[in-house]
Amino acid sequence: MIYLLTGPVHYGKTGLLKKLYSEIKQSGVKFGGFLSESVWEKNRVAGYDLFDLKAGQSVPFIRREEEKNWEKSGPFFFIPETLALAKKIILQGRDSEFCIVDEVGPLELEGRGLWPALEQVLFQASPPFLLVVRDCILDNFLKTKLQGEDIKIFDIKDKDIYARMTNPELFIKDVDMNDT
Repeated sequence: MIYLLTGPVHYGKTGLLKKLYSEIKQSGVKFGGFLSESVWEKNRVAGYDLFDLKAGQSVPFIRREEEKNWEKSGPFFFIPETLALAKKIILQGRDSEFCIVDEVGPLELEGRGLWPALEQVLFQASPPFLLVVRDCILDNFLKTKLQGEDIKIFDIKDKDIYARMTNPELFIKDVDMNDT
């Protein structure tokens, strides 16, 4: 099963996932994956840090300021070492009970960025993955990358989103099934 959390940029998707992760982790679920946390400077997003859910630590991931040979997406540049770490974390997600990837964007639509790692795990027998996908690219992502896959979509704008995502019948049950 592939879960998608979608919504506009800076609408609370990562914050929701932090809360979800904290609550579900207490129940003993073995998480893999990462969150992309905003880094703000002078009232604007200067970049994002990668928070490794398994290791429990953050490292600089994406910045507005470029250095030589950094991969670009919009106004941001990916730090190559952290992009490599993100791909490694995705591949190691096969060993978890549930894996979160925050987020899939325009680079992945082009088959770059995180896509090579995602492609290796999403279409095999693996634990459930939850991908964060911006609403502005969701349709294109579904048509070009996930056509025909078993998918459940959660929209951050849904007023009951947290209850829906933590409801055992709709979400956690699928994670627990991997234990049997």
